[in-house]
Amino acid sequence: MPRLSRSLPAIAALAGASVLHAATPDPALLGCWRAAKIVLHSPDGTTAEDTSGRCTLQFKEDLFESVCKTSSNGVATTTYRYRVVRPQVYAATMAGSTFKTEMVGTTREYEYRVQRGRLRTVTVPPPMVSAAAATTSRVETDADKVACP
Repeated sequence: MPRLSRSLPAIAALAGASVLHAATPDPALLGCWRAAKIVLHSPDGTTAEDTSGRCTLQFKEDLFESVCKTSSNGVATTTYRYRVVRPQVYAATMAGSTFKTEMVGTTREYEYRVQRGRLRTVTVPPPMVSAAAATTSRVETDADKVACP
C-alpha cells in the first residue's frame, strides 16, 4: 500500500464532514483523538494508508476540528459542523479548511464506534446507486483518545 504524505490533508478532509447543530451530541465522541491509522480506499480499488499519527480530531458539542501536520504544507486545519443522525452515525459538513476549500459545504456520513479509548470511523456510502456513488472514496480511521491541548 502506498504511504500517504501529500494526500494526508485530503484524507483528513474526507475523514470528517459536518451538518447543522447537534441537538444532543454523543458524549463518547467529545474530546480529542489522535489518528493511529487512516486508510483511503479509492474507487479504482487502490488503498493508501497513513500511520504517522500526524492528525488529531477535537470533537465539541456541534463541531469538530481536524488538524494534520504535513511534510509539505506545515499544518492543514479543517472544521466541520456535525450531528448524530441515527445511532452510531454522524453527518458532518465541512465548514472551513486551509487545504481543501473546494469541499467546503459538502456533507458525508460516518459510522462510528467508541470502545476502550479508541474511535473507529468509516464513511457511509451515499444512498444513491449511481455513477457518482461508484466514484466515492471510502475512508476508515482508527484514533486513540488523547488529552486536548
